[in-house]
Amino acid sequence: MDLDFPQPGPDGSAISRRLTRRIRTEIRERGWIGFERFMERALYEPELGYYNNGSVKFGPRGDFITAPELSPVLAGALAARLAEVLRPLDDPVVLEVGAGTGRLAVDLSRALRALDIRARYRILDRSPELQSRQRQRCAAAGVEARWLDEFPAEPFDGAIIANEVLDAFPATCFVKRAGEVRPLGVGWAERRFAWVKGPADADLSRRIASLEARLGRGLADGYRSEVSRGLPSWMQRIAAALHRGAAFILDYGLPEAEYYHPQRAHGTLICHYRHRAHDDPFLFPGLQDISAWVDFSACARAAREAGLTVAGFTTQGQFLVEAGTMPAAQIRPEAANLAAVRALKTLILPGEMGERFKLLVLSRGMALEPPPGRDFRARL
Repeated sequence: MDLDFPQPGPDGSAISRRLTRRIRTEIRERGWIGFERFMERALYEPELGYYNNGSVKFGPRGDFITAPELSPVLAGALAARLAEVLRPLDDPVVLEVGAGTGRLAVDLSRALRALDIRARYRILDRSPELQSRQRQRCAAAGVEARWLDEFPAEPFDGAIIANEVLDAFPATCFVKRAGEVRPLGVGWAERRFAWVKGPADADLSRRIASLEARLGRGLADGYRSEVSRGLPSWMQRIAAALHRGAAFILDYGLPEAEYYHPQRAHGTLICHYRHRAHDDPFLFPGLQDISAWVDFSACARAAREAGLTVAGFTTQGQFLVEAGTMPAAQIRPEAANLAAVRALKTLILPGEMGERFKLLVLSRGMALEPPPGRDFRARL
């Protein structure tokens, strides 16, 4: 074990051991499990998975920091775009999917009120523990919201926000060997989880064959990456929920040609533990975040197939700089102001979140202008 990783405390260790035993039992019964199944249980197992076990995830005491936690600037920029969608509607709804700590819900609600936009706020989050934190934060800020367990059965007019949601979808990992696509899964060896190759998967092979046809080239021998098989059904639910309005999807990711570039031969899987990014998904099961970058071309295809229009695609940095909501650059020596400046740099600079994070805008039943910044839809 790399000594640079802080060891979990007794409670965390107990959670990880219990989750490990459960997953080992499934592996013993089946012989192996696909990586998407391992990721599903590591992140979402009731009471033990990363998003359900009560551990601190966001902020300095957690494992990573999201854009809303850094600054209210993102909320301000989003509110300006949301206003264009919501103003023409009689009874608009804002549905945030995967609301984290509730910080974006609070900042976005305030920014919309400042623009004289009155919308009903809804939150859909599968983590009971995070729901509790969101309720506390919204109540303390005087923000009225309602929590949902599923997408609404009746379509609504309004907007859907999904910030850093798709990267946490369980990823189907694969490897190309001697012209054959094989799924990568999880076994047990030398007292820990380990990568193993699974049996041929006809659906996965068809997906990679279609990918190679679109790329105009085959993936090299030994090439490893991942696909999100749950994405199309999720996009269908987004489309079914929207009668008229737009969806704003923000996440770190790439268009397909860059995602499956020959030099990116080990995939995009990434883990975060105590603000250390690494590539071992089997470290401390249940105590670390596991994610994969988002293939935004796959998002766009799934959206179109679901009946949505791709209204814009740009980088977070372009969006924030050109949105007209950036605060004036007043550099003073106060610590709070310097912290705000550092946060802005993280949000917009190419080497930080500015280039890695993208904004995909989808619409239904209304014509929308692309978001501020360069429009990169031609890359999808």
